[in-house]
Amino acid sequence: MFDIEPHEQRYTSEWKHYLPLQLRNAAKQRGTGWKVRVINGGATSGAITSGAFMDFAETNIYKSRQVAKFAKAVRAEQVKAGDRVLFADAWHPGVMSVRYMADLLKLGIGIHVMWHAGSYDPADQLGQKIKHKAWSFAFEQAVYHAASISYFATKFHRDLFVKKLQVSGTKTKIVGWPMEYLKTVFAPYAGRKKEKIILFPHRMAAEKQPNALRALERLLPGYDLVFAQEQNLTKDQYRDLVARSEAVFSASLQETLGIGVYEGLLCGAMPIVPKRLSYVEMYPGWCYDSSWTRSRRAVNQSKSVFAPYIRQLLRGRDPEKIDRLAQLVGGQYFSGDNLYGSLFR
Repeated sequence: MFDIEPHEQRYTSEWKHYLPLQLRNAAKQRGTGWKVRVINGGATSGAITSGAFMDFAETNIYKSRQVAKFAKAVRAEQVKAGDRVLFADAWHPGVMSVRYMADLLKLGIGIHVMWHAGSYDPADQLGQKIKHKAWSFAFEQAVYHAASISYFATKFHRDLFVKKLQVSGTKTKIVGWPMEYLKTVFAPYAGRKKEKIILFPHRMAAEKQPNALRALERLLPGYDLVFAQEQNLTKDQYRDLVARSEAVFSASLQETLGIGVYEGLLCGAMPIVPKRLSYVEMYPGWCYDSSWTRSRRAVNQSKSVFAPYIRQLLRGRDPEKIDRLAQLVGGQYFSGDNLYGSLFR
């Protein structure tokens, strides 16, 4: 497995630890004899480009080291026919390198890739920053064709990918994400006493629209509106904050899963999410009118309706219903069972 470089304020630091453990446990439980080897890129600084999800230069250093390690393993004849290579992030130039070696050296291996985001999503960082997308679309299409199987966490994300890149979709699987460890890591925090906190769990980035929540501040007296990334929290401090929050708020224009909202659910926080993106399939009947946060102007025009809506939601907050929702969403979208079944079949 080519892992993702870890960053403390993202789920990738948890994947560094938990994903290999979960993969190995799944292989053992299935009794198929599969062994899991992790190809990592060595130490990183942990730095993140301002407003982004990683350091756009350092990530290439990390990925290049991974490719070099894998190539050395190939030369040492440690890669055998029938092996499968999993890229924990499909947006990896190493996919091309592995396919190159697989074809020219006739290795007979499978290549499985996990799509988190890309330039095919106009609201994503890559979709915004890459102005001339001929090369990035071609790369994403090439990764799709080079891979044996492309994995997506949600139907929304798979459909967006297939439509924008005009690929067949026949080599795709919707599997949820292998994040069952979240139940374990949040369990000690679940009993925290709730406070009048509405939490913004996302990055402070334009596509996440933190200003949509800021615009409601004066209309939600008695509530603390907290933006997690502004707090520079450790994982323990962040989980404690999530556990004390009455609600988790999203106005995202880009979201292919929504980890922060689910983390809130695990601790009994009310989800306040728009009726768009991945939220539509994940939280049917729980979403607010998408037009209210379609843009900054829309937020200003709708806040006199939106704020009372939120107050009413929180007055009717039902911990039992939220717990049932957490179980439903967790079983379908935050479990690796379908991924493991595909990898270790």
